[in-house]
Amino acid sequence: MAPTPLESMLGLSALHRELRGFVESVLVLTGLLGAFAVRRRKRAVTGTTFLLLSGSVLIDSGSRFVPNETIGDKIAAAAFVLFLFGVIRLVLEGADAVTSRGKVHRSTIGKDLLMLVLWFVVLMVVLYYDFGVQPLSILTTTTVFAAVLGFALQETLGNIFSGLSLSMGHPFEPGDWIRSGTHVGRVKGIAWRATTIVTRANERLEIPNSVIAKDVLFNYATGAVRDEIAIGISYGVPPNHVREVVLTLLRDVSQVMRAPPPEVLAWDYADFSVQYRIRYWIADYGVQEYVRDRVASGLWYALRRHSIEIPFPTRTVHVRDARQDEEERANADLEREVMVDLRHVDWLRGLNDDELRLLVPTVAVRQFGAGEMLIRAGEQGDSMFIVRRGTAEVFANTADGQTRHIANYTRGDFTGEMALMTGEPRSASVRAITDLEVIEMDREGFTRLFKEHPDAAAGIGDIIAARNRDRLEKLSSGATMDGKGGPHLWLLAKMRELFDF
Repeated sequence: MAPTPLESMLGLSALHRELRGFVESVLVLTGLLGAFAVRRRKRAVTGTTFLLLSGSVLIDSGSRFVPNETIGDKIAAAAFVLFLFGVIRLVLEGADAVTSRGKVHRSTIGKDLLMLVLWFVVLMVVLYYDFGVQPLSILTTTTVFAAVLGFALQETLGNIFSGLSLSMGHPFEPGDWIRSGTHVGRVKGIAWRATTIVTRANERLEIPNSVIAKDVLFNYATGAVRDEIAIGISYGVPPNHVREVVLTLLRDVSQVMRAPPPEVLAWDYADFSVQYRIRYWIADYGVQEYVRDRVASGLWYALRRHSIEIPFPTRTVHVRDARQDEEERANADLEREVMVDLRHVDWLRGLNDDELRLLVPTVAVRQFGAGEMLIRAGEQGDSMFIVRRGTAEVFANTADGQTRHIANYTRGDFTGEMALMTGEPRSASVRAITDLEVIEMDREGFTRLFKEHPDAAAGIGDIIAARNRDRLEKLSSGATMDGKGGPHLWLLAKMRELFDF
């Protein structure tokens, strides 16, 4: 019996019949084991490829047992075509795996198109040589059939050609964030019928290619994407002050890019507020909602700390003076609470109530959101903070650029007193770990206190000097004081100079 085309191609025709059957059995078993091994795994080579290869060898072996030789030859030719299909698929899948190595998402439309073309060529060659079919007659019949099929499958064919157009035009790549219509997501891949995207809610959407090709497409993978928040601020607040507060806030949001720089634009004069547009840039559109939340939440804390009002339409009805009485009682309660909090500071405990009340009018209760900065190392400071609620972290940057944790502050702890009393730059940074409420004290109250009670300055200076002796000894050894007088006298001299008493 003459060898089949597949046996000739594999070089099995020279083997003895029994050995040939053994080799074919090994090939079939190997293909089945390969298909079983990759059936549920994401591999470059799929189980279908192994089934084509092993199935074609099995069909070719069975063609020898067909009594009719002509039919057996046709079956062997069909097995040869299936084997070539499997080889083409194996080569293309291997090449696709090599070229797409390291890519989580990729499009297979180019590989599929090349595979179909090669399959068509193989089929035409086998039909011509083994079945005597003329290619021209096949093309004529195929053209008529394609015309009929085209009318029946207009929408499907439109998706296919749109997919080809998207694949060749490259308006986006797998992994890009896009918006088409109302759908926003990360591109997973482009197939023949649809483009697959995964939304922020981890929903897998199959958008027909024709819909994407017709619609306006937004691609956010440009390296920098701008987002914008609109807000209304009271007419009584100068625009430059608003701009300073907002830009300081944006500087603390790590995902906001420094270049291009953020912008705060006074945009419109509305009925009850000045409208501002806050524009900033992010590098990854995937975190857009998270960054927007951080900016919007931070705005509430920052504006409240600086007593900047976000106005809204109100109706004022004057009924009686009870509200004024309630406000007076609330202010009195707040004053008592503040004085209790001030007593937590060791160098303020020696002040009597009258002296302590001189500080209360200049005290402000501030709120910080988790992650916000209270103090930055190296900046000039004219205030100190006493923690009322929450936790703050004190840290500093070392010479090699590392961040070193120093301490955590909770209720009753205070920070910033050295910069307040000496005018020296801040020596460490303080950041809120949780939502934080603090008392902020500036120099105005201490100026009034020291002018009316100069002896209080000496007592305060002694206690602060004792708490910060190591740092003050380093400072007093500098050129300014020439190391004379000791740390407490150096501190008292700095206080006299700064507060003018």
